[in-house]
Amino acid sequence: MNIIERQTELSKSLYEININAMKEFAALQKGNVEEYIATNRSFGEKLPTVKNIGNLVELQREYGATLWSNAKGSFANQNELLRTAIEETRDALKQAFTTDNAPANKAPVNPTTKTATSTKAKPKAKAKAKAKAKATVVTSSPAEDTTPSAT
Repeated sequence: MNIIERQTELSKSLYEININAMKEFAALQKGNVEEYIATNRSFGEKLPTVKNIGNLVELQREYGATLWSNAKGSFANQNELLRTAIEETRDALKQAFTTDNAPANKAPVNPTTKTATSTKAKPKAKAKAKAKAKATVVTSSPAEDTTPSAT
C-alpha cells in the first residue's frame, strides 16, 4: 500500500472515530440532562412533605449526594469515551505510518555503547523491549466495523 492510500485510509478512520465519539458524547450528555431533570423532579416532589428544618437539611444532603454521584458517573463515562477514542486514533496512526518493509510488531533496535559492548542484555532492558514490541501490534477497532462508510 503506498503512502497516498495509507493517508486516505487514515483520514477515513479518523473521520469515523470522530463521528462515533461525538455521537456517543451527545448521547451521554442527553442522558445526563434527562437524569438531572428526573433527580430535580423527584426531590421537588419530596419538598412539600418537609415539616421542619431537620428534614429540610437531610433532604438537601440527600439531594447533594445524589447530584455528586451522578456527576462522578458522568465524568467516568466521558473519560472512558475519550480514552477509547484516543486509543483508536493511536492505532489508526500506527497503521498509517508503519512501513511495509518493517514488521509492525518488532521495535527497531539501535545499539548504544552499553548494549554494543555487552553480549548479554539486562533483564530490565529485555522487559522494556518486549513491552515496546507488544505496544506496536496493530489491532482493529470495533468502531470501524460498525459504522457506515462515508463514501
